[in-house]
Amino acid sequence: MYFSLFIIVTVAVVLFLCLGVFVYFQIYKKNINKALNNNINKPKHMVEPYKVVFVLVVLFVSFAITLTSVAGLIYSKNYFSYEKDTAENMASRTVYVDYSFENDNLRCVNSSDIEKINQIIARKFPGRNINVIPVYSVCSGIYLNDEHVNLFAFPKEYCSFFGLDTMQDNTAYFYNAEESKAEFQISVTKIVDNGFVSDKLEKLIFEAKNGVSKKSLVSVIEEENMTPSMREDPICFVTMESFYKIVSIMLETEVKSEFELDEYSSLIPLEGIYICSDKLSSVNSISSTLVQQNYNSYSPIDTFGDFEESISNTFIVFILSSVALIFLSAVNIFITVKTAKRIKDKENI
Repeated sequence: MYFSLFIIVTVAVVLFLCLGVFVYFQIYKKNINKALNNNINKPKHMVEPYKVVFVLVVLFVSFAITLTSVAGLIYSKNYFSYEKDTAENMASRTVYVDYSFENDNLRCVNSSDIEKINQIIARKFPGRNINVIPVYSVCSGIYLNDEHVNLFAFPKEYCSFFGLDTMQDNTAYFYNAEESKAEFQISVTKIVDNGFVSDKLEKLIFEAKNGVSKKSLVSVIEEENMTPSMREDPICFVTMESFYKIVSIMLETEVKSEFELDEYSSLIPLEGIYICSDKLSSVNSISSTLVQQNYNSYSPIDTFGDFEESISNTFIVFILSSVALIFLSAVNIFITVKTAKRIKDKENI
């Protein structure tokens, strides 16, 4: 958008310059013929065309340089202001992965992809502070105080990405916990050929705490995994250890690891893998790298993802426009001086 607009403005100004020079030269030529007929060396109140061209070219070069510089400064200012805001808004530095392509087949990501993506990131971006965060959920069958609740789980070491200082097991974390206890009703569920079957409820009481930030990864989770109607229900987060306890009650079988959850992915899915970068400028590179590795990867927020490319394009345009304008001015001055010399030679005859 920015690059195209700059080209359009530049072409328009060049055309205007050429038109102005052409019109002025025709007027000067017409008036000098009248002056010669009256035995006058040059028309009164008219400057030689080459001087006009020189002034116009200088003004145009100055205009082009100023336009490029001001546009670059404004864009840079907006970028760094936005990057400063990302210290609080983690979502803008996040890449989201939900599917993988294998042999032309599309499948949801699972626990094996967590380690694979970690290896890809470590290999492609060594020394960078980039975190790979898996987030699990339950499709249905979890209620809080007799109402449906959106329950998500992630490893506790990533709690800072959700606005929390620490996380404890057997604790549910909310935006604003209305009570000190969270009483979950868990549907004991069996997976059958046609879906799920539930025949009883079990209760589990956790401590309830607030502190989850809406400027954290939660905003991406809500955007990518929750419908508008789901967002009307409470949302809470637990540690993976607490999650294993909940799903063990739900499945009536003990679950102790992410690998065991893969067997029940239709009911307890890995909602997505979130890759959080320490720098906004590297988000697109991370996403492109994962796409090359056959992952459906993208950045939910991509306002300044092409910043480095845009700055590079701006610099290239700046150099090319300066070279073109210098060349144009040289050609115009040469032609004008040659024309003026021919006219003066004609005067001396």
